[in-house]
Amino acid sequence: MTSSGSSFIQDWLTLFGAITAWIKIQCANSALIRASLKTENRTYNCIGTVLAKNGCWSFLKGGFVLDSPSNLALLQFQNSDDRDIDITIDSSSLQPFTDQEWRFNQQFMINTQRKRAVTIHVSDQQGNRLQGAVITINQVSKDFPFGFAIAHTILGNLPYQNWFVE
Repeated sequence: MTSSGSSFIQDWLTLFGAITAWIKIQCANSALIRASLKTENRTYNCIGTVLAKNGCWSFLKGGFVLDSPSNLALLQFQNSDDRDIDITIDSSSLQPFTDQEWRFNQQFMINTQRKRAVTIHVSDQQGNRLQGAVITINQVSKDFPFGFAIAHTILGNLPYQNWFVE
């Protein structure tokens, strides 16, 4: 398969989805491989990426939220800088989700990946622990930490933002 291999997905009737695929490249030391989804109404240029290395299997994982339902979609994998390379795809999966399943998974990931137990030790300048210290913590930012991506459909979505900070 060349740098813009494709797979067809029919009868797509949901608005939420996740994609996974194993990717291997030839003809380049490494390449940023991008998965795109084209529906009847719109093209989603980047629903997942992976930095693939020559001859090694790399795992691409991504997700998306459709603006409207679609009966047909085209899934494409391509080199992000459009150089011609050979891309091999194995075990690709496009998994639809209901709103309820998406929110359950979202809450599960928040609880298991983003929330952490924290132990705080307070000490003086010599490093001696101070017993009974009172600590006040103020959240100064509601941004996601480095390494997370936010879909463009969330950036201007005021109801989602209000729900998220509740």
